[in-house]
Amino acid sequence: MFVLYQIAARSGCKSNNIREKCMKIMGGIAVAGVMLGALVLGSTVSLGQDDECGNRVIQVTVGEYDEPVLKYRGGSAEEVHACRGNTVRWVLNGPNREYFVDFFDGAPFDGAQRLGSNGNVVSIVIGESAETGDYEYGVNFADGEPIDPKIIVDR
Repeated sequence: MFVLYQIAARSGCKSNNIREKCMKIMGGIAVAGVMLGALVLGSTVSLGQDDECGNRVIQVTVGEYDEPVLKYRGGSAEEVHACRGNTVRWVLNGPNREYFVDFFDGAPFDGAQRLGSNGNVVSIVIGESAETGDYEYGVNFADGEPIDPKIIVDR
């Protein structure tokens, strides 16, 4: 309060009545600033993830050394959370190239452990019987080394 009082006094709020009104306004601005800061910080933490179940789209791009780079909602796709019944799609963003998604030690869906791109898209549906936990997989371009992110099935 003392700081707001000093600011109000130096900003031209000379009389006590006007100074009190200025302090209320500045106090409201300070509270709004704190709330906005908390909102911004909270949103950056969850930038790459969703709190709810829903379909996921992972962007695949070509990195500096011709390796695949994965992004989810503008952030890292190193770990993507999903739920049973979600569709997860890997979509190539860039020049048309064939790429593969390989699941190691089991997959959270029925079918092949290795999926190739079809029209720049690889798509799976997390099975209703998938166990919760981490599912490591690899993404690589033809004749390239895979990177190894994971899908985490939460429920």
